[in-house]
Parts: sequence; structure tokens; C-alpha cells
Amino acid sequence: MLSENVIQTIKETAPVLAEQGIEITDLFYQKLFLNHPELKNIFNMANQAQGDQSKALAESIFMYASKIDELQELTPMVKRIAHKHASLSIQPEHYPIVGKYLLEAIQQHLSLPNNHPILEAWGVAYNALADIFIATEEDIYTANEQKLNGWRGFKPFKIDQIVTESNNVKSFYLKAKDGLHPKFDAGQYVGVRIKPEQQGYEEIRQYSLSNAPGDDFYRITVKSEKNHSSCPGVVSNYLHDAHENETVWLQPPTGDFVIQNPNDQHMTFIAGGVGITPLLSMLLQQLPKVDANQLTFIQCCRSSEHHIMKDALNDLQQQYGFNYYVAYEAESGGDHKGILTHDVLQEWLPNTQSDIYFCGAKPFMRSVNEICLNMGFNEEQLHYEIFGPTTKLS
Repeated sequence: MLSENVIQTIKETAPVLAEQGIEITDLFYQKLFLNHPELKNIFNMANQAQGDQSKALAESIFMYASKIDELQELTPMVKRIAHKHASLSIQPEHYPIVGKYLLEAIQQHLSLPNNHPILEAWGVAYNALADIFIATEEDIYTANEQKLNGWRGFKPFKIDQIVTESNNVKSFYLKAKDGLHPKFDAGQYVGVRIKPEQQGYEEIRQYSLSNAPGDDFYRITVKSEKNHSSCPGVVSNYLHDAHENETVWLQPPTGDFVIQNPNDQHMTFIAGGVGITPLLSMLLQQLPKVDANQLTFIQCCRSSEHHIMKDALNDLQQQYGFNYYVAYEAESGGDHKGILTHDVLQEWLPNTQSDIYFCGAKPFMRSVNEICLNMGFNEEQLHYEIFGPTTKLS
């Protein structure tokens, strides 16, 4: 239980963190990796280079500071981040290390003397938050371990099959070397660990599972980032250059972007590019269980060349009869040419009663979110997953 003095001090510093948070977190990461380079085996160094991780951490710290006396409101954020931490195998011993250099960064950036009340308050507040994360993450680890065929930590998987799905996108069918594949919730992801030969540290990335829960394999569908000039994807390119029978290491499936009520009849899935992956798993889960006429799947692609799993989805639509619409941004040939608009969604969505699940690049999701709110959907009906660090959609 935090004292009133600690709470008051933390809340008073919230405006400073909102204004200078990124500078503080940039300094924190510099100190962290200088003194503990082994943590590069856990952190996504591409996100570090782009500044995404600093922004996400700054936003989280500000949110914590502003809600320090209403911690129950942070539960969704804590759960989301804890699932991401679990996919990286974050351990309790990591938290004191992070706390040490976070406090040092605050002290240096704000030019505070030792034992300043702000530092003492943040030390207490950080330890309280660390305890929450440690407990939440242990619950995730324990639950995954206790599942039928479950496990804890990374274990080896064989790349059993590689399928080209579209331009720059391949699916990887992964089979556990011990033959055990616990069931997952549609929408969840796995942490995939590799060690590129040219690097001194390992790389871990999260990839949504794109197959149906209950299969005797896991499937991830990955876009290659070789042509991304600012930050070529280390792990995606490693996978695209891999061959069948090679080994990767996986954490158990985690993540809270899952169907909120699987018994709901009305659901809409809106996919932008490779954001289709968790949504396809959700669709595959629901098709045998509900009236397919009440399911709507909207797929947005740059062009037919980038239409991921085109044949498979058309076959599924023929088999089950769900509502399937395709928008090509740059060419005709789909149900709409151009980006999604209010008028297009108004035509494709018969009412505002269904829950909407959407995933894709942040600008795409920002647009979908805004359109749906303007159409009359409420925030509780809108569910989405952000690839990469957890930052605000806006």
C-alpha cells in the first residue's frame, strides 16, 4: 500500500514525465545496455533504434504516475504488457536492474541530488509496480505450464513446412520436437527466438498464430522486411531465408487479444495487410461454432499481389458462406478500390450490434477505430492488437 506522500509526489511529477518522458527513457536504455549488454538478448533492438520502445515506456510510466491512486484502471495495460513480457521470458531478477537505471536516468535528467524525495517516492512506486508485474507474469507462466501439454520457457520447434502466401509473406508450420502442442486461444502469439550468425545476441519477436486452436502444429505467417530501408526485419528475414527442418525456439502462446465472448453470433474482423494473422485464427475458431451468415471478414490489401491467403479464404467462404469483402488500395478487382471509408463500412456492416476485431498497421487501425466510433459503435465493441511496443492507438 503506497503512502499518501508517495502518491502525492508521483502525481505531482506526472506532468514532467509527460513532457520529458522520452528523454528520460532514452537515457535509461543507454545506461541499461551499457551496463547489462546481455539484456540485448531480450529487448527488441530494432524498436530501440526506431525509438518505439522509449515512447512506449514513457507512455506507460506517465500512465502509472497519473493513475497511481486508481491502479485498478491500469489492469488492462498491465495484463497486455505482462503477456508481452511472458513471451520474452522476463524474470523477477530483471526488475531490480531496470529499476536501478530508471531511477538513475530520472535523477540525471532532472539534476536531482541523492535521496531527493522524488527519487525516494519513485523507488517505492517502482517496486510496487514491479511486484504487480512479477505476480501477473508468474500467473501466466504457471497457467501455460499447467495446460495439457504445456511448458515454461523456450522449447525447440522444427520448421515442418514453409508456404508462400503472397508477395513477401510466408507461412511457417512449426512442430514441437517433443510432439506436444497445447491448445491456445485464437488471437494469441508466440515469442520466437533465433540467433543470427552475424550478431552476438539473440533476437526474440512475437508472431500471432494464424491457424485454428487445436491443430497438431503452430502456424505463423510472416512478412519479410528486407526492403524496409530504415529497419530491415532481422527475425522476419532470418525466417524467410530458413529451410524446412531447421529449428527455432518458442515460448508458449500468450496475449490477451482474444475473442471476448466466443458465443456471440455477430462478429466482424477487419484485417490490414499481415494484420490478418490473429484475425484468421479467430475466424477459423468461430466458423464451426456459429452461424457463418453472422460473421463478416474484411481484408484490406495493397493489391492482388499482396492478397494474403487469397485462395484459402475464398475456399473457406465457399464452404461456410460467411460475409467476405476485399479492398485493394491500388487496383480494382476486389469489392472496393481504395482505402476503407465510412461509406464502404456502412455498406458492408449491416448494423452496429457486432463486436469489431481489427489489426494492421497503426495508421490503418487508427482510421478503422475512428470510422467505427463515428458509425455508432462504442469503445467496448472495438478490439485491436498493436504490433510492437504497446503504445497509444491515437
